[in-house]
Amino acid sequence: MSLRIVGFGNIPVYYVSNQYEYALEPNQHMTRFGNTIHINAAGMRSDGLKMGEKRILKFGDSVLHGGVATDQSELSSQLLENELKLQQPNVRVLNVSAGSWGPDNAFAWMQKHSDFNAIAVVLVFGSHDWQDQMTFRKVVGRVPFYPDSKPALAISDCAQWLYSRWFSEVNWDELEENKDANYKRGKFNRGWQQFIDYCNRKNLPLLVYHHANMEEVENKSWSKKGAKLEAFLAENNVAVISGLKSGMDKDDFRDKIHLNPSGQRKLADALGPTLQEFLAISNAE
Repeated sequence: MSLRIVGFGNIPVYYVSNQYEYALEPNQHMTRFGNTIHINAAGMRSDGLKMGEKRILKFGDSVLHGGVATDQSELSSQLLENELKLQQPNVRVLNVSAGSWGPDNAFAWMQKHSDFNAIAVVLVFGSHDWQDQMTFRKVVGRVPFYPDSKPALAISDCAQWLYSRWFSEVNWDELEENKDANYKRGKFNRGWQQFIDYCNRKNLPLLVYHHANMEEVENKSWSKKGAKLEAFLAENNVAVISGLKSGMDKDDFRDKIHLNPSGQRKLADALGPTLQEFLAISNAE
C-alpha cells in the first residue's frame, strides 16, 4: 500500500503512431511521486476542452511536458493559462508534448488531430531539435520510458523504475524501426519549415522558445546546432524568445536539460508578454 501512496503502480502510458511515432494515451489522471498528471481526451497534458475557448497550442518535448517529476500546477503551460485567464477567462494554453518529440512529431500530430482553432502556435524545443528527426524506432512497450500498459503490481513498478534509472542502458540503434511508417529524413528537422509554412498560410502567429540546456546556459552561447537553428529562424522571420535571455541559471534545472519548478516559472514569464500580445490581437480582429 505504501508504494501505491507515492505513486508506484500507476504510470502514464503511450501508444504507437505511424504518423508521429508515439504519444500519450488520452484520458489519464493520476498522482505519481506526489505530482498530479492529467492527460485530457485530446491527449494533451492539460485540462479538458470546452466550447468557446481561445486556444494557444504549445508544442514541445519532455521540457514542456515536465514528466512525472512536475506537478500539473507547476507546468509553464498551466502557469501561463492561469495568468492569461486574469485578462480573459476563456483562454487556454494547451500542452501538446511527449518525451523526445521534435517539431516533426508535433506537426504530424497537428496534421492528424487539427489545430483546434488555435489563435497562436508556440514551439518549445532545444538546439538538438534542429537536426533530431523521427526514426520510428519501436520504443513503446520496449523502453522503460514509454510503457504501453500499467504494471500489475506496485512493487514490480518500483523495481523496474529503480533498475531503469540506475542500471539499465538502452541501445537505441538496436531497436527495430516501424516499417509501416513512410517518412523520409532530410538534412534538418523538417517540422520547423512545416510549422512556418502552415502558420504563414493560415495567418497564424508563431512563436519559438529556443530552450537552452544547462551547458549552453553556463557557456552563455549556443551549440553549433543551436546557432544553425537561430540562423534559420532569423532567415524566416520567426519570432523567437531565447533561452539564453530568459534568466535561467543552473539552479533552474533538475538535470542537464529539464527544468525544475523555478525553471518552469521562468519559462512562463519569458513567454507571457508575447502571448498577451497575441491574445490582444485576436480580440481586436
